[in-house]
Amino acid sequence: MKEKIPVLIDTDLGDDIDDAFALCLAMRSPEIRLLGVTTVHRCAKQRAKMAKALLRAGGFGDVPVHAGDSRPLKSTSVYGRPIDYGDLPHSYDDEYADVSYDGDDAVSFLAETLKNSSSKVTIVTLGALTNVARLLLEHPEAREKIGLICTMGGAFSMNWGEYNFCCDPDAAAVVLESGLPQYCVGVDVTFQCKLNGELLEQVRTHPHPCLQMLNRMRQKWGNDVYLHDPLALFCAFDDSLVRWQPMVCSVEKDAKYANGYVINFTDPNWRKSSANSNLSVAVGVDASAFIREYVRRVTGF
Repeated sequence: MKEKIPVLIDTDLGDDIDDAFALCLAMRSPEIRLLGVTTVHRCAKQRAKMAKALLRAGGFGDVPVHAGDSRPLKSTSVYGRPIDYGDLPHSYDDEYADVSYDGDDAVSFLAETLKNSSSKVTIVTLGALTNVARLLLEHPEAREKIGLICTMGGAFSMNWGEYNFCCDPDAAAVVLESGLPQYCVGVDVTFQCKLNGELLEQVRTHPHPCLQMLNRMRQKWGNDVYLHDPLALFCAFDDSLVRWQPMVCSVEKDAKYANGYVINFTDPNWRKSSANSNLSVAVGVDASAFIREYVRRVTGF
């Protein structure tokens, strides 16, 4: 049997429902060994409660969950608008209020977990990149234990300020420019992966407590389910359904209107060679195959 891939997930679970859908996929993917979950951005402690509750419902309550940074490295706004970092996550509810989790030291937890790992670890980032950027800045020795970073973030073929990058553009720039092996899955690809119709109904009506909790979260968020984060997680262990292109990219962080936007230095404007780049960007996806595989896995609870 192929050795499992050790994985750490950093997430802003609690707003758009795709993070919770991704965590369910992680629990139903035998290819990975989930070492821990960290939470980030705006009320990270409440997000940690939700993540722990969902893991317990799925039978993964022993997976450690640590809350991280609720505020970005520098920025105080998203899309030019100020953010109230005390606003609770949209899907938060009283049922999570008394849930205990494992700590409020996400960056230290990430560094220690990497240090103690006997093999290289894949980090999957599903929210603002604040925790992971701090890990790279404050614990440079951790780099040698990172085998791959799978990031859901950015928009690489459209003029779009993707939310995760816009929440902390400085952190996104640190990670994107780190030189570490990295898959980046942007919204220009993930918007093709909408879960609806009969396949969504299979998830919605499934009797397992984990999927019922997932559905309660979804109802508080809204009806649309785009599998942004699940696709990035899936690529951590199976990249065959996505077409990849090497690029050299950065993230705008000093602009008046475009903080968080991706700058692709390999496009016709800049024409920089990507021959030595460790960054692979998703440029296409077999969306129907991925959505079917997602539903097959999670309805196996």
